[in-house]
Amino acid sequence: MIGYLALTPAREIPAIRQFYFDNQEYYIAAATYNIIYYSLYVRCTGIVFLSLQRYFIITSPLSTFSLTIQNADNWKIILVYWATPTILSIVVLKDYDFHFNNVVDMTLIVDKSVTQRNTVMSLIVVSITCIVSSIAYGALFVFLRKNSSRLSQSLRREVHLAFQVLVLFLAFFAVFVFFASLNYLTQMQMVDWVYYIRGIYPMISGFLSYLNPYCILILNRDLFRQVIKSVRCQGYKGSEAQVSGIVSNTAKPTAGSTNLRGSGTTLAPKKVTFC
Repeated sequence: MIGYLALTPAREIPAIRQFYFDNQEYYIAAATYNIIYYSLYVRCTGIVFLSLQRYFIITSPLSTFSLTIQNADNWKIILVYWATPTILSIVVLKDYDFHFNNVVDMTLIVDKSVTQRNTVMSLIVVSITCIVSSIAYGALFVFLRKNSSRLSQSLRREVHLAFQVLVLFLAFFAVFVFFASLNYLTQMQMVDWVYYIRGIYPMISGFLSYLNPYCILILNRDLFRQVIKSVRCQGYKGSEAQVSGIVSNTAKPTAGSTNLRGSGTTLAPKKVTFC
Protein backbone atom coordinates (compact mmCIF):
# COMPACT_ATOMS: atom_id res chain seq x y z
CA MET A 1 0.00 0.00 0.00
CA ILE A 2 2.82 2.41 0.87
CA GLY A 3 4.55 1.60 -2.41
CA TYR A 4 1.37 2.20 -4.37
CA LEU A 5 0.73 5.54 -2.65
CA ALA A 6 4.31 6.64 -3.27
CA LEU A 7 4.31 5.67 -6.94
CA THR A 8 0.80 6.52 -8.12
CA PRO A 9 -1.22 9.10 -6.12
CA ALA A 10 1.98 10.99 -5.27
CA ARG A 11 2.38 11.76 -8.97
CA GLU A 12 -0.40 14.33 -8.64
CA ILE A 13 2.08 16.57 -6.81
CA PRO A 14 3.84 18.62 -9.53
CA ALA A 15 7.34 18.42 -8.04
CA ILE A 16 7.12 14.65 -7.53
CA ARG A 17 5.59 14.14 -10.97
CA GLN A 18 8.46 16.05 -12.58
CA PHE A 19 11.01 14.08 -10.56
CA TYR A 20 9.46 10.75 -11.57
CA PHE A 21 9.35 11.76 -15.23
CA ASP A 22 12.98 12.95 -15.28
CA ASN A 23 14.23 9.78 -13.56
CA GLN A 24 11.84 7.21 -14.95
CA GLU A 25 14.65 5.14 -16.44
CA TYR A 26 15.86 4.35 -12.89
CA TYR A 27 13.15 1.73 -12.46
CA ILE A 28 10.56 4.31 -11.36
CA ALA A 29 8.29 3.72 -14.36
CA ALA A 30 8.84 -0.03 -14.08
CA ALA A 31 8.06 -0.04 -10.36
CA THR A 32 4.77 1.75 -11.01
CA TYR A 33 3.67 -1.21 -13.12
CA ASN A 34 5.43 -4.12 -11.42
CA ILE A 35 4.25 -3.30 -7.90
CA ILE A 36 0.70 -4.20 -8.97
CA TYR A 37 1.65 -7.82 -9.57
CA TYR A 38 4.15 -8.06 -6.73
CA SER A 39 1.55 -6.94 -4.18
CA LEU A 40 -0.92 -9.43 -5.66
CA TYR A 41 1.53 -12.32 -5.24
CA VAL A 42 2.25 -11.24 -1.65
CA ARG A 43 -1.46 -11.46 -0.87
CA CYS A 44 -1.88 -14.79 -2.66
CA THR A 45 0.99 -16.50 -0.86
CA GLY A 46 -0.20 -15.00 2.42
CA ILE A 47 -3.68 -16.48 1.95
CA VAL A 48 -2.24 -19.90 1.09
CA PHE A 49 0.14 -19.91 4.07
CA LEU A 50 -2.56 -18.81 6.51
CA SER A 51 -5.09 -21.32 5.17
CA LEU A 52 -2.64 -24.21 5.46
CA GLN A 53 -1.47 -23.02 8.87
CA ARG A 54 -5.04 -22.92 10.19
CA TYR A 55 -5.70 -26.40 8.80
CA PHE A 56 -2.66 -28.05 10.37
CA ILE A 57 -2.95 -26.20 13.69
CA ILE A 58 -6.57 -27.31 14.10
CA THR A 59 -6.42 -30.86 12.72
CA SER A 60 -3.01 -31.89 14.09
CA PRO A 61 -1.90 -29.27 16.64
CA LEU A 62 0.71 -31.46 18.32
CA SER A 63 2.35 -32.79 15.18
CA THR A 64 5.98 -32.01 14.47
CA PHE A 65 5.04 -29.81 11.53
CA SER A 66 2.53 -27.74 13.54
CA LEU A 67 4.89 -27.30 16.47
CA THR A 68 7.68 -26.29 14.10
CA ILE A 69 5.46 -23.56 12.68
CA GLN A 70 4.34 -22.39 16.12
CA ASN A 71 7.87 -22.30 17.52
CA ALA A 72 9.55 -20.79 14.46
CA ASP A 73 11.56 -17.61 15.01
CA ASN A 74 10.00 -14.41 13.77
CA TRP A 75 12.77 -13.79 11.26
CA LYS A 76 12.20 -17.20 9.69
CA ILE A 77 8.49 -16.53 9.30
CA ILE A 78 9.18 -13.13 7.76
CA LEU A 79 11.80 -14.63 5.44
CA VAL A 80 9.46 -17.32 4.13
CA TYR A 81 6.54 -14.90 3.86
CA TRP A 82 8.44 -12.39 1.71
CA ALA A 83 10.85 -14.70 -0.13
CA THR A 84 8.10 -16.82 -1.69
CA PRO A 85 6.24 -14.00 -3.51
CA THR A 86 9.54 -12.38 -4.43
CA ILE A 87 10.66 -15.56 -6.18
CA LEU A 88 7.29 -15.79 -7.94
CA SER A 89 7.67 -12.17 -9.04
CA ILE A 90 11.11 -12.52 -10.59
CA VAL A 91 9.53 -12.86 -14.04
CA VAL A 92 7.65 -9.62 -13.46
CA LEU A 93 10.34 -7.65 -11.65
CA LYS A 94 12.94 -8.23 -14.36
CA ASP A 95 10.94 -6.09 -16.81
CA TYR A 96 12.09 -2.49 -16.89
CA ASP A 97 11.39 -1.28 -20.44
CA PHE A 98 8.53 1.06 -19.52
CA HIS A 99 8.14 4.80 -19.90
CA PHE A 100 5.66 7.61 -19.32
CA ASN A 101 4.15 9.27 -22.39
CA ASN A 102 4.61 12.85 -21.11
CA VAL A 103 4.96 14.80 -17.89
CA VAL A 104 1.33 15.95 -17.97
CA ASP A 105 -0.57 12.68 -18.44
CA MET A 106 2.06 10.33 -17.00
CA THR A 107 0.40 7.42 -18.81
CA LEU A 108 2.57 4.32 -18.60
CA ILE A 109 3.46 2.76 -21.94
CA VAL A 110 3.73 -1.03 -21.66
CA ASP A 111 4.49 -3.61 -24.33
CA LYS A 112 1.43 -5.70 -25.20
CA SER A 113 3.28 -9.01 -24.84
CA VAL A 114 4.33 -8.10 -21.29
CA THR A 115 0.76 -7.23 -20.35
CA GLN A 116 -0.60 -10.49 -21.76
CA ARG A 117 2.06 -12.59 -20.03
CA ASN A 118 1.56 -10.94 -16.65
CA THR A 119 -2.22 -11.21 -16.92
CA VAL A 120 -2.04 -14.95 -17.63
CA MET A 121 0.50 -15.49 -14.87
CA SER A 122 -1.65 -13.57 -12.38
CA LEU A 123 -4.69 -15.62 -13.33
CA ILE A 124 -2.71 -18.83 -12.73
CA VAL A 125 -1.43 -17.68 -9.32
CA VAL A 126 -4.87 -16.52 -8.18
CA SER A 127 -6.42 -19.79 -9.43
CA ILE A 128 -3.88 -21.86 -7.47
CA THR A 129 -4.58 -19.73 -4.40
CA CYS A 130 -8.32 -20.38 -4.66
CA ILE A 131 -7.84 -24.12 -5.29
CA VAL A 132 -5.38 -24.72 -2.43
CA SER A 133 -7.39 -22.64 0.03
CA SER A 134 -10.64 -24.35 -1.03
CA ILE A 135 -9.11 -27.77 -0.41
CA ALA A 136 -7.74 -26.66 2.98
CA TYR A 137 -11.05 -25.24 4.18
CA GLY A 138 -13.02 -28.13 2.69
CA ALA A 139 -10.88 -30.64 4.57
CA LEU A 140 -11.13 -28.50 7.71
CA PHE A 141 -14.93 -28.47 7.44
CA VAL A 142 -15.02 -32.27 7.16
CA PHE A 143 -12.69 -32.57 10.16
CA LEU A 144 -14.86 -30.27 12.27
CA ARG A 145 -18.02 -32.18 11.43
CA LYS A 146 -16.45 -35.45 12.53
CA ASN A 147 -14.83 -34.09 15.69
CA SER A 148 -17.12 -31.26 16.80
CA SER A 149 -18.02 -33.04 20.05
CA ARG A 150 -14.36 -33.51 21.05
CA LEU A 151 -13.01 -30.02 20.44
CA SER A 152 -11.21 -28.40 23.32
CA GLN A 153 -11.89 -24.81 24.29
CA SER A 154 -8.57 -23.63 22.90
CA LEU A 155 -9.22 -25.47 19.64
CA ARG A 156 -12.61 -23.80 19.33
CA ARG A 157 -10.79 -20.50 19.57
CA GLU A 158 -8.51 -21.57 16.72
CA VAL A 159 -11.58 -22.41 14.63
CA HIS A 160 -12.98 -18.96 15.31
CA LEU A 161 -9.69 -17.38 14.23
CA ALA A 162 -9.81 -19.39 11.00
CA PHE A 163 -12.87 -17.41 9.93
CA GLN A 164 -10.67 -14.32 9.71
CA VAL A 165 -8.71 -15.94 6.89
CA LEU A 166 -11.83 -17.49 5.37
CA VAL A 167 -13.45 -14.10 4.77
CA LEU A 168 -10.33 -12.82 3.03
CA PHE A 169 -10.14 -16.02 1.00
CA LEU A 170 -13.73 -15.58 -0.20
CA ALA A 171 -12.87 -12.05 -1.30
CA PHE A 172 -10.16 -13.53 -3.51
CA PHE A 173 -12.81 -15.16 -5.65
CA ALA A 174 -13.70 -11.64 -6.76
CA VAL A 175 -10.04 -11.14 -7.67
CA PHE A 176 -10.16 -14.39 -9.63
CA VAL A 177 -13.19 -13.13 -11.59
CA PHE A 178 -11.37 -9.84 -12.20
CA PHE A 179 -8.26 -11.45 -13.71
CA ALA A 180 -10.30 -14.01 -15.65
CA SER A 181 -12.26 -11.15 -17.23
CA LEU A 182 -9.08 -9.18 -17.84
CA ASN A 183 -7.42 -12.17 -19.50
CA TYR A 184 -10.44 -12.70 -21.76
CA LEU A 185 -10.57 -9.04 -22.80
CA THR A 186 -6.82 -9.03 -23.43
CA GLN A 187 -7.03 -12.12 -25.65
CA MET A 188 -9.93 -10.54 -27.57
CA GLN A 189 -7.89 -7.34 -28.10
CA MET A 190 -10.61 -5.20 -26.49
CA VAL A 191 -8.19 -2.43 -25.57
CA ASP A 192 -10.74 0.10 -24.31
CA TRP A 193 -12.30 -2.39 -21.90
CA VAL A 194 -8.89 -3.56 -20.71
CA TYR A 195 -7.89 0.02 -19.95
CA TYR A 196 -11.16 0.62 -18.08
CA ILE A 197 -10.96 -2.56 -15.98
CA ARG A 198 -7.34 -1.94 -15.08
CA GLY A 199 -8.43 1.44 -13.76
CA ILE A 200 -10.58 -0.16 -11.05
CA TYR A 201 -7.84 -2.50 -9.81
CA PRO A 202 -6.48 0.04 -7.26
CA MET A 203 -9.94 0.04 -5.66
CA ILE A 204 -9.91 -3.77 -5.47
CA SER A 205 -6.38 -3.75 -4.08
CA GLY A 206 -7.32 -1.19 -1.45
CA PHE A 207 -10.37 -3.24 -0.49
CA LEU A 208 -8.19 -6.30 0.11
CA SER A 209 -5.67 -4.23 2.07
CA TYR A 210 -8.24 -3.00 4.57
CA LEU A 211 -10.45 -6.09 4.67
CA ASN A 212 -8.07 -8.26 6.69
CA PRO A 213 -7.50 -5.77 9.56
CA TYR A 214 -11.25 -5.28 9.95
CA CYS A 215 -11.82 -9.04 9.89
CA ILE A 216 -9.25 -9.48 12.64
CA LEU A 217 -10.79 -6.69 14.69
CA ILE A 218 -14.40 -7.84 14.29
CA LEU A 219 -13.99 -11.62 14.39
CA ASN A 220 -11.31 -11.79 17.10
CA ARG A 221 -13.37 -11.30 20.24
CA ASP A 222 -10.39 -10.99 22.57
CA LEU A 223 -8.75 -8.33 20.42
CA PHE A 224 -12.04 -6.49 19.96
CA ARG A 225 -12.58 -6.34 23.73
CA GLN A 226 -9.00 -5.19 24.24
CA VAL A 227 -9.41 -2.39 21.69
CA ILE A 228 -12.67 -1.25 23.30
CA LYS A 229 -11.06 -1.22 26.76
CA SER A 230 -8.06 0.65 25.40
CA VAL A 231 -10.31 3.29 23.86
CA ARG A 232 -12.06 3.64 27.22
CA CYS A 233 -8.67 3.82 28.99
CA GLN A 234 -9.49 0.72 31.01
CA GLY A 235 -6.49 -1.35 29.92
CA TYR A 236 -6.75 -5.04 29.11
CA LYS A 237 -5.52 -8.40 30.27
CA GLY A 238 -3.04 -10.34 28.20
CA SER A 239 -4.24 -13.64 26.78
CA GLU A 240 -2.97 -16.80 28.37
CA ALA A 241 -1.01 -19.26 26.26
CA GLN A 242 -3.09 -22.32 25.50
CA VAL A 243 -2.61 -25.60 23.72
CA SER A 244 -4.75 -26.25 20.65
CA GLY A 245 -5.80 -29.87 20.64
CA ILE A 246 -8.60 -32.39 20.75
CA VAL A 247 -9.41 -33.42 24.28
CA SER A 248 -10.43 -37.01 24.72
CA ASN A 249 -12.83 -37.94 27.48
CA THR A 250 -10.26 -40.38 28.87
CA ALA A 251 -7.13 -38.31 28.27
CA LYS A 252 -5.19 -37.04 31.27
CA PRO A 253 -2.41 -34.47 31.44
CA THR A 254 1.07 -35.95 31.18
CA ALA A 255 4.56 -34.65 31.70
CA GLY A 256 4.95 -34.32 27.93
CA SER A 257 1.95 -32.05 27.61
CA THR A 258 3.18 -28.52 27.07
CA ASN A 259 1.90 -25.46 25.38
CA LEU A 260 3.00 -24.50 21.88
CA ARG A 261 5.83 -22.36 23.18
CA GLY A 262 7.18 -25.16 25.33
CA SER A 263 6.07 -23.82 28.70
CA GLY A 264 3.47 -25.48 30.87
CA THR A 265 3.30 -22.56 33.27
CA THR A 266 0.39 -20.13 33.10
CA LEU A 267 1.67 -16.59 33.14
CA ALA A 268 -0.01 -14.02 35.30
CA PRO A 269 -2.07 -11.65 33.16
CA LYS A 270 -0.59 -8.26 32.56
CA LYS A 271 -2.45 -5.02 32.96
CA VAL A 272 -1.82 -2.56 30.15
CA THR A 273 -3.23 0.92 29.78
CA PHE A 274 -2.82 3.17 26.77
CA CYS A 275 -3.83 6.45 28.42
